[in-house]
Amino acid sequence: MATGKMQARQTKPGLHAWNTFTRWLLHVPLLRRLADSEVCELTFHGVLTGRPVTLPVMYAEQNGCVVVLVGAPDTKVWWHNFATEQPVRVWLRGRERDGRGRTVMPGDLARAAVADIYNAKYLDIPVQDDPLLFITLK
Repeated sequence: MATGKMQARQTKPGLHAWNTFTRWLLHVPLLRRLADSEVCELTFHGVLTGRPVTLPVMYAEQNGCVVVLVGAPDTKVWWHNFATEQPVRVWLRGRERDGRGRTVMPGDLARAAVADIYNAKYLDIPVQDDPLLFITLK
C-alpha cells in the first residue's frame, strides 16, 4: 500500500475550499457545534514525504476509539499512510487528542468490530469493502 509511488491526488472541484471551510468551522467555538458530532480533523505526517497533512473527516467514536470510513478510496491517497500503525492527532469536539491509527481492510480480523462502530452511527452509509481507519486515542 504505502510502498512505491502513490498516485497523484485526484481532487473534485471545490473540495479544497469545502475542506478549508469545514476545518475553520471546527475551530470556531460558537459554530463548532454545527459539525462536531459528525466531523473531526486528522493531522498526521506523510509516510513518504514527511509533510504534515490535515483534513476533515466524518467519524464514529466509541470507548476511546475513532473510526473513519474511506469512501471512494480509489480517488484518495491519504489513507495509505496508515497501512501500518502511525501516530495521528485528532481535533475532536474542540480538543486535540493524540492517537495511533491503522487501516482496517476486508479480511482483517478486527474488520467486523470496527465496521460495527461506524455502522452504529451511520446506518445509511454502507461500509462495504471500503477501507476503515481505526484510531485508538490516548
